[in-house]
Amino acid sequence: MIPSFGTLALVLAAFVAMEPITYVVHRWVMHGPGMAWHRSHHARRSGRLERNDWYPVVFASTTIAAMALGALVPAVRFLLPIGVGVTLYGLAYLFVHDVYIHRRIGRLPTTAPLEQLADAHALHHRFGGEPYGMLTPVVPAALRERARAAGFRRERGTALEVERVA
Repeated sequence: MIPSFGTLALVLAAFVAMEPITYVVHRWVMHGPGMAWHRSHHARRSGRLERNDWYPVVFASTTIAAMALGALVPAVRFLLPIGVGVTLYGLAYLFVHDVYIHRRIGRLPTTAPLEQLADAHALHHRFGGEPYGMLTPVVPAALRERARAAGFRRERGTALEVERVA
């Protein structure tokens, strides 16, 4: 069965909406009341897992529950394609953040667009603030200048090493 235009639009809209949602959750939840879990991501890891890994478990569980509801209750069927979009975003996030940037799951060849994302994420780890976004991070000019003045440089093609707890 071929999905309708409306279904595909919901999938795409959910995927696109996840970047600002991720920004808000990262900035005001993970770096706020949820820092008890997130701090582990800004510290050197002693094993394969970190407390921060509970976030994707909670987010995925919520998405699975919403998709199940959408599959079972006709009045909220729209939750199913929204859940697909959220899941696709989660997979993209996993690929960029955990596979490419931190190399927690394998190793990929260096590519310029992903290196730009890795550089932005390295600034977040080093200075503890912006950028909070992942797939389209906005790096303020003042932060770029601060990094330049501090002589901050990430070695291309290397896994992001945590430098300090933010």
